[in-house]
Amino acid sequence: MYHRDGRYFELSWRQVYFYFLLSLTLDALGNGLSVATNLGSAPWTAGAANLAHVTGVPISIYLAATTVLVAVANLFLAKKFVFKRFLGNITFGLLFSFLAGFFNTIFVQMGVQTVSLWLRIPLDLFGVAIVGVAISVYQRVNFILHPIDDMTNILRFSYFRGSAPKAQISNFIFAIGISLACWAYSGSIVSINIGTAVSFFLQGQIIAWSDNLVFPHLVHGNMDLTHKDIPVQNKD
Repeated sequence: MYHRDGRYFELSWRQVYFYFLLSLTLDALGNGLSVATNLGSAPWTAGAANLAHVTGVPISIYLAATTVLVAVANLFLAKKFVFKRFLGNITFGLLFSFLAGFFNTIFVQMGVQTVSLWLRIPLDLFGVAIVGVAISVYQRVNFILHPIDDMTNILRFSYFRGSAPKAQISNFIFAIGISLACWAYSGSIVSINIGTAVSFFLQGQIIAWSDNLVFPHLVHGNMDLTHKDIPVQNKD
């Protein structure tokens, strides 16, 4: 939904596709870059990276598996089944999984992992920030969402009165547990570092800031097309 001069307008399909494809690409690029730096990525991506590290299975497979499991969990959190929403979760998640894997491969081939630490740190933090911006945009478009970010939306508007930081941290707790379990099993851990800490504590705030600073006239809308959570926005 678009807000201008005190009035609300539905997005045209051209606008929906533009914002959706832009945010999907930014999300995958940011995640792929943060994993490639090995200085910490978003907790769910880090969990998938650690599972891949332990088993040798490509990270894209674990990202896709996470998509399905979280999409099912969302049915229980939302307390209703909407097939369009569930299918959208799966579609977005699969597109993201393989696109993030593609970008990660590109960045690894470019030698991102081998550059000096002073350069990898800002690259990693940039990747984490880009993810937050991307989430903000496609949550506001609310066309189809990655199930992990749809979970944040559900928690934010149904359980935490619009607070993005509280919803994001609650979302991440289980993901951190996956990485810790892999560490306990293998004795080593990857993609958990400064970027993970920034993502855990600040990504919700980055989303809230982006709501106001990135495409500020784009607001949370079309909620009834997917679920009936009331989008009462909170600046916290």
